[in-house]
Parts: sequence; structure tokens; C-alpha cells
Amino acid sequence: MLSLQGAGILSTTLEAILYGYAVFMFTLAMWIMLRDRQQRQVNYALVGAGCALMVLATAEMAVNISRVYLGFLSKGPAMEGGPEAFFALVSDPTFVAKSIFYNTQTLILDAVVIYRTYIVWQSVYVIIVPIIGWCGLLGKSTGSVGLNVALVEASTHAGDVFAVQTGRWITAVYALTLGTNLSSTLLLAGKIWIVTRRSAQYRSNDIFSPVLRVIIESGAIYSMTITAALISFVVKSNGVYVLLDIISPIISIVFNMLIIRMRLASDRSLFGGATNQATWGAASASIERNGIRRRPDGTYEMHDFKVEITQVIENDSEYTVVESNPISPRVINVVREDEEDSPRSSVLKEMSEKRRVENVV
Repeated sequence: MLSLQGAGILSTTLEAILYGYAVFMFTLAMWIMLRDRQQRQVNYALVGAGCALMVLATAEMAVNISRVYLGFLSKGPAMEGGPEAFFALVSDPTFVAKSIFYNTQTLILDAVVIYRTYIVWQSVYVIIVPIIGWCGLLGKSTGSVGLNVALVEASTHAGDVFAVQTGRWITAVYALTLGTNLSSTLLLAGKIWIVTRRSAQYRSNDIFSPVLRVIIESGAIYSMTITAALISFVVKSNGVYVLLDIISPIISIVFNMLIIRMRLASDRSLFGGATNQATWGAASASIERNGIRRRPDGTYEMHDFKVEITQVIENDSEYTVVESNPISPRVINVVREDEEDSPRSSVLKEMSEKRRVENVV
């Protein structure tokens, strides 16, 4: 059986490895979200959530390093029972601080998933169940607050995290966060799947299938980790200490993974997908066939050319122009009440749904 000393060393080592990957993912996600701020609107709520998750992961990493030092070199050797007794002490300030950091990360991640689900569905009724789960996760009677109070007040059972006084709180927190995150992820993935199927006939480049895959993947990673931790706790295995510590960087990784994959997919769609060497070769041959000579350095001679743009505008008194852009004129919500089920209405509805999905990250 894994000892608490071994669990402390193993968990800190694995957490450090995952933390390094989380830092890389965080840096890349921040660069993607903050670049081209003049051309695109920055979602500062997600930026703030990402920074908060990274700060909390860093704080928990620092606490675990300090626990290894205290357990083996400073406080642990002087205790009765040695380092094993120190790592079993659930009322120690470092253990309580680690629990608070993890619970806060869980609340932030679940809130972001619920927010994304609302943005896509545009309905409060759809997210009632996840919101109830999130409130239960926050509450003193069922969730994170009650758990940390129980850890601080632990006395007779301070050396046993599996005791009834603390065990019921930990089981409730794991179950609530698993139910909240899983329900929100399924609702989000379901809506994107519906939009993907409906928009297939209107769009040649499908950017939503990669997003759907990464939502399922990220949700599966987090859910499987929580499930493994819950099972380990129920069977009273010390492996729960290892799983609890690695969840912290996994939360940050899962959060940033969706942002990175979504923006990369969006950029590929913007530029018409991946351009391979054969495409450039065909374009070069076409240019030369049209009489444009190629210089020795590989560039082409430039000539003046004339561009004619024909703009066709439908003028109907029963339609209303809501938005007009001098560069890219658009007419939005120009559907008459008696044409709500017409093909035009369907296209505009799908365009609106796709814009909502593109804005979730």
C-alpha cells in the first residue's frame, strides 16, 4: 500500500510536470486571446478566469513544495510518528490552504463551463441543473465551504482524512463537481453538435467539429480524474492524495485547451483551411499562364489591374436594415413575420447560432 510519505513525493513530482505544461498552455492561450486587440473584441472575463486558475495552481504548487520540506526536514521529524504523521494531519494549515485553492479552482472552472453553455443556448432554463449543482458546491451545508470548515475544526480525527467527519464532505464535493461539470459539458457539446449538423449545408469549412471534439476530450479528462479520485477516496486508498494534487494543473490545462483549439480552428477557417504546396504550385502555374513573368528571385512582376465590384441590394419595404458596414455590408434580422419558417429565416438563424458558438471562447 502506498504510504503517505510516498504519496507526498509522488504527487509533488507529477504535479510539477503537469504544472510546467499548464504554464505553457496558459502562455499560449493568453497570447491567442490578447493578440490583435484592435481588430477583435477581447473576452476579459475568460482572461481573468485563466489568470486566476494559473495563480491558484502556482500557489498550490508552492504549498506542496513547502509540505515536502516541512514533512521531511523541518516539522515532520520532530512529530510523534515522523513524516507519516505530518502528511496525515488534515488540520495542518498547509493542507487546509491546499484544499481552499483546489475548491476555488473547481468553482471557477465549473462557472466558466456554465457560462459557455448559457452563451451557446441563450436560455437560463437550460442551465438550471448546473447552476443548482454549482450553488451546492459553494454552499456551507453541502460543498466547499463546509469541507474547509470541517478540516479546520478537525481534532479527534485530525490524522484521518477518511473519517466520517471529513469524509462525507469530501465525497459530497467530488460528487457535486463531477455532476455539475459533466452536465454542463454535455449540454454545451450537444448544442454545438446540433449547430454543426444544421450548418453543414451552408458552410464549406466546418470549424465546429474540432471544437466539439476538444470539448468532449477536455470534459472526459477532467471527469475521469474526478471519478478516479472519488473511487480512491471511497475505497480509502492513499492514491487520493496523488490525484487531488494533479487535479490542480489539469484544471488549468483543460481550461486553456478549449481556447487554443477553438481559436486555431477559427483561424484556419478564416484563411480557407490549410494551404499545401500543391495549391501554391497550381496558383503559380495559373499566374504564369496569364502572361505575368516571374523574376529570378522568385517574385512576380506587378501590373495595374482593374477590379469591378457589383453590389446587389434587395429593396423591399417590408424588410428592415439593422446593421450596415461600409467595408462588408450586412443585413441582419430582415425576416418578415410570415417568413419565419422560410429558407432565408433558417439561414439567418443558423448564422446567429454559429456566431454564438464562435464567441464562447
